[in-house]
Amino acid sequence: MSTQETVTEMQAGQPLYAATLALLTLLLLGQTNWIWSSLYFQYHTASEITLAFGLLATFVIVCIALLRGGLGQATTIKMINVGIALLLTLVGFAYLKQLELIPMQSNALHKTLAVASAITASLLTLKITIDTWKRLYLAGIVGGMIFIFFPVVLANTNASTVYWPSPSYQPPTIAAPNMPSQNTIVLLLDELSASSAGPVVKQLQATGLHVTATNIDPAGKNTINVIPAIWMRTNFDQSVACGPTQLCSTSKVLDFSKVKASSENIDIVGFYHRYCSIQGLRSCSFSPFPTKSAATELACSYPGGQELKFLGCEASESDRKSFLALRDNMKKMLMEAPFWKKGGILFAHLLVPHPLMGIPLKTLNEEYSDNITYGASVVGLVAHRAKLVFGDNFRIVVFSDHPLRPEIWCADKTYMAIKCKPDSSQISNQVPLIIATFNLKNKAPLKIENNKDVFDLLYQFESK
Repeated sequence: MSTQETVTEMQAGQPLYAATLALLTLLLLGQTNWIWSSLYFQYHTASEITLAFGLLATFVIVCIALLRGGLGQATTIKMINVGIALLLTLVGFAYLKQLELIPMQSNALHKTLAVASAITASLLTLKITIDTWKRLYLAGIVGGMIFIFFPVVLANTNASTVYWPSPSYQPPTIAAPNMPSQNTIVLLLDELSASSAGPVVKQLQATGLHVTATNIDPAGKNTINVIPAIWMRTNFDQSVACGPTQLCSTSKVLDFSKVKASSENIDIVGFYHRYCSIQGLRSCSFSPFPTKSAATELACSYPGGQELKFLGCEASESDRKSFLALRDNMKKMLMEAPFWKKGGILFAHLLVPHPLMGIPLKTLNEEYSDNITYGASVVGLVAHRAKLVFGDNFRIVVFSDHPLRPEIWCADKTYMAIKCKPDSSQISNQVPLIIATFNLKNKAPLKIENNKDVFDLLYQFESK
């Protein structure tokens, strides 16, 4: 083949190459939230995510090569253009959900609009000339890459240094005053309704502690909203992962790698959030969620992926066992923290009484009741251990991020198969704030009305 023939063949194939690259860019763009969430919540490592997208890119390129060989370049390009239109529609609706302009749980109307928009966009691609498409490919590639990486660059730039804990009478960006010497255990029991806190109170009272229990407002609807609100002292209603250690809500950013502990005697036990990225902690134990491989989760995250049974996208009994193991392991780490030998402050965000993922064995209200009993037993164990180690010189603070969310769990297909109607006593708009101590001066030192102010209590402790 002559040099001229080679150049001519390459030029003929250029639109296909550009179309393929544009399609791959949009496949990546459509999973931006999945990428940052996987990194932030530590579901997968960067290398695992890169490998998953590498496999996806290989699969797409092979399919396009087979289509070109069987249908020709012109038809293949038209099919790619339709795919690009579908992906743009998908990204657009995902963005509207993120902005809360349409609900996260799409109803029939929203799904109909999405399908109609996708079909309309696909038909319009057939009216666009190839010269126009060449310009659109370039715009899609450049614009897509900017859209993918701009949020994390912006988040890195906007994130301020935050001092935690810090009192609410000053911004968290100002170095916190010295906290009084203390032995305080702060337990965040995930998804504990104020109306369901009775068993926890009884466990604390059984150890001889003076207990004060009040109801307070949550700083958000979900854990992803509440935790950054507590750290930043401001609402994070549109909170999404926007980087490996960052959460963003409109222009507000919390970067856990830029959080500095206000004391050197703080231990953390937690899951889900990037607590262990905080600087200056004495110790930190993190429990990652059990997940499938990055390649499987990536495939399942695309429309239609859930229908491919061989991927195993649906929850399984083994997943449930993994969550039970995670819950029990967190209890073990809680009891092994340096706090028990050195005192100071121990903060634990525990996966109780949060409903467990996987196939449920009981109705939601039965399982939630069992989980409350389990959580109360953990609190009782902590109280007995603290009494043994510290005598009467300690305090336990128990609160929650948000109450039980039946609107979420009863819409989940894992609970729909079983009666999913929680007991009315489990439903509340508030969460509990429970303070237990031997020292009556520390019984109710502050009037806390919102859980984003709970850590104010660390500045109100009188050690013996």
